[in-house]
Amino acid sequence: MINRVMMEAPAKINLYLEVGGRRQDGYHFVRTLMQAVELMDLVEVELSPAPGGVELEVEGDAPSGEENLCHRAAGAFMEAVGRDVGVRIRLVKCIPVTAGLGGGSADAAAVLRALNYLMEEALNGKDMFRLAASVGSDVPFFLLGGTVRGEGRGERVTPLAQAPPLPVILANTGDRLSTSEVYSRFDRSGGGKPPPGALETLVDALPVGDIGSISRLLFNSLQRTACEMTPSVGELLAKAEEAAGEGFLLSGSGPTVFILASGEAEAEVLEKTMRRAAPVVIRTRFRNSGVRITPA
Repeated sequence: MINRVMMEAPAKINLYLEVGGRRQDGYHFVRTLMQAVELMDLVEVELSPAPGGVELEVEGDAPSGEENLCHRAAGAFMEAVGRDVGVRIRLVKCIPVTAGLGGGSADAAAVLRALNYLMEEALNGKDMFRLAASVGSDVPFFLLGGTVRGEGRGERVTPLAQAPPLPVILANTGDRLSTSEVYSRFDRSGGGKPPPGALETLVDALPVGDIGSISRLLFNSLQRTACEMTPSVGELLAKAEEAAGEGFLLSGSGPTVFILASGEAEAEVLEKTMRRAAPVVIRTRFRNSGVRITPA
């Protein structure tokens, strides 16, 4: 019987993020289009038959206590299935933290998938998505991966026709932006409005890799707020515009800026250019919705 697996936990970017008003539960209404990329963390999960709670070991820049979403996900899963066994998690961090790339949520989803696999599908798909939503708004997306539309507070996810593996450059200032603080500031200052029908048009443009249309339809309600809070984000966006002209945007609540490229040659040039503008620059590409589970 397999008792240990290694999971990939890919990051995401928000190609579209429209933020509405605050809900009664304190979250905001959102409409978003999320795209997984090949940048990923690695999550190893091991079960022990003896009770022992959750043990988390972290390699890289992330907390190793109960505040880590991996820990929270494992505890929630065990409570949901009514099992009292030991869970050991080893997390290898490659995704920058508090960067708008969903690294913590990706790791949590990897833990949920691993535990469900090790426990021979103890939870069905509906229960898995319900549990994921209780751990974090972005976690249900990471159960799917690929190209996905999100609504509600982001937890209501719909898989879409998959985008091709378009190259993308991620550039990060090294600053950190708290998601909750960005949303609080957004409530006070607001953001721009997207062109009518932009999300639906973007959904149609992605599967055919229409980079021109995709670039014109990128939108993030939080971008202006992030620039107000951290001027270096605005400076990075200006560098991206200078380098690419179009096809760039803040991801999520930031501070990571992504730039789309039409091919690998252009991506190489953009990577070199952005390395002169930001301390953290990662060249990657869109990833489809396939999930790989490797016995460890």
